[in-house]
Amino acid sequence: SIDDPYVYIHSNIRGTTHLMELSHKFGVENFVFASSSSVYGGSKSTFFSEKDAVDEPVSPYAASKKACELLAFTYHNLYQLNVT
Repeated sequence: SIDDPYVYIHSNIRGTTHLMELSHKFGVENFVFASSSSVYGGSKSTFFSEKDAVDEPVSPYAASKKACELLAFTYHNLYQLNVT
């Protein structure tokens, strides 16, 4: 992702937004989203927690996955899309 960040921006952020928009448009109730351990950045911890701060991604790929997590949160709040 460091050599060509646009690939990840396109596939992750644009793709996830498109799928969530279609889910909203067609009344999908449940959306399964797969993030990545990359959102935890340079954490030295062996175990990650959803309560860990993920504000410092170390690659464009990690940043794109974090952006998708935020989109999922937004679609849940706006349209009650259940995101797992």
